[in-house]
Amino acid sequence: MTGKSTKNWKGKYVSHLPVYTIMNCEHKVYVDLDGVLLGKAQPDDREIVLARHARELLEYCIQHYQCYWLTTHCKDGDTTPVVNILERYADEPVMKLIRAIKPTSWKTMKTEAIDFQLDFYLIDDQLLQYEIELLKEKAVLNRWIQVDTRRNPDDLKRAISIVEGRSRHLQKSKK
Repeated sequence: MTGKSTKNWKGKYVSHLPVYTIMNCEHKVYVDLDGVLLGKAQPDDREIVLARHARELLEYCIQHYQCYWLTTHCKDGDTTPVVNILERYADEPVMKLIRAIKPTSWKTMKTEAIDFQLDFYLIDDQLLQYEIELLKEKAVLNRWIQVDTRRNPDDLKRAISIVEGRSRHLQKSKK
């Protein structure tokens, strides 16, 4: 995957990745940072690292879904804080993927940023009880892929399998 990202006049990152047919896609993936893309090499380690399989997850999600940040580090529509954090952990090919993820805006609950009218997945380690109840109320709790790369360093492998399976199902249903 090639492409670049630059800062716009407000200092916010703007992606210049190639436009895939996914731009017309009505399927979204919302990605958290801590405990998802940042985890541990071993559960007992103290050091935080880029999670195993992060690159594979990002590549797949960006190629097959509209991909959005849903993290406390990106609440106001600005990806700069997330990008700045991840620059400490990721190499440039991964950073290109990271810069391609779109921002969200929300105030109190992450669920404020989710478009419930469209098909989505939410990859997050922990939600608030209110957020879980809202997902249940809307009958989409199964759209939460709960991963914890601090306790299970290979957990993104499972998340990849889930989003790949859903993507294949969606492609078959269009035929």
